[in-house]
Amino acid sequence: MMGELDGKIVALTGGSKGIGRASVELFAMEGATIAMCGRTKEPLDQAADELREKHGVKVLPVIADIMDRHSVDTFTNQVGEKFGRIDILVNNAGESEQHKSDKIVRPVLSEDPVGAEDLPPSRFADMDEAEFQLAFDRKFFGMLRVTQAALPWLRKSEAGSIVNVTSTKGIQPGPRIATSAIAWAACMNWTQGLSLELGPENIRINIVSVGGIVTPNLMNAYERWGKGISEEEYFRPRTQNVPLQRLGTAEEVANAIYFLASPRGAYVSGQCIATDGGGVRVI
Repeated sequence: MMGELDGKIVALTGGSKGIGRASVELFAMEGATIAMCGRTKEPLDQAADELREKHGVKVLPVIADIMDRHSVDTFTNQVGEKFGRIDILVNNAGESEQHKSDKIVRPVLSEDPVGAEDLPPSRFADMDEAEFQLAFDRKFFGMLRVTQAALPWLRKSEAGSIVNVTSTKGIQPGPRIATSAIAWAACMNWTQGLSLELGPENIRINIVSVGGIVTPNLMNAYERWGKGISEEEYFRPRTQNVPLQRLGTAEEVANAIYFLASPRGAYVSGQCIATDGGGVRVI
């Protein structure tokens, strides 16, 4: 049986775990050829092998770091030269809410279950420019690099589609995550502006904005910081203002990504879908 995406070429950053892994599973299920990059070879190769075995699709895993322009160019050119074009680009790579720096080493919640006084200094008054520059490099400029490098190959598609995965903090910022919130807001503004430029070329670009989702990064944070308390207690601050009263799953986010990327969203561009259980409400 032919899938909806038979013959389509999907390039995705950060495809070995979490939201990226759930997304390539959906694309492969519908027959797409998958090219995905990540920074670590073993999980990337494992994901590629699983997709080939389960779905019988072509998969190209490439070691690449979105913070390095040469690395990004190598990834997109490998995809384009091997398959002739890119039909769908998913910008999924980018650090989660925590920075892996000396100052910010744990997720920051509006009401932290361990106690705000236990957090490393991360209020605006305590931040230096380097933290903001790092956030922009990982999030905004990472997304920009990949998109710019992929554009020549997207233009070879009859109908190109780009999906940028951001955070709802770019819409509704919270305390102590100023660096992330500002960088994600920049990604969203840039995406909507770029939709006006790319629309006449029949290239759509949209945003999936992610709220509280159960991912490997989140569970790693619980294992590190949640000693002595239950998962329910640790994650309660993330769900108390969510109408659906629970965290989401990577698969639920992947469904939104698939809709916007695929022909099902063919008349949607410059838009943002928040996958956050109703936590952010914007008219």
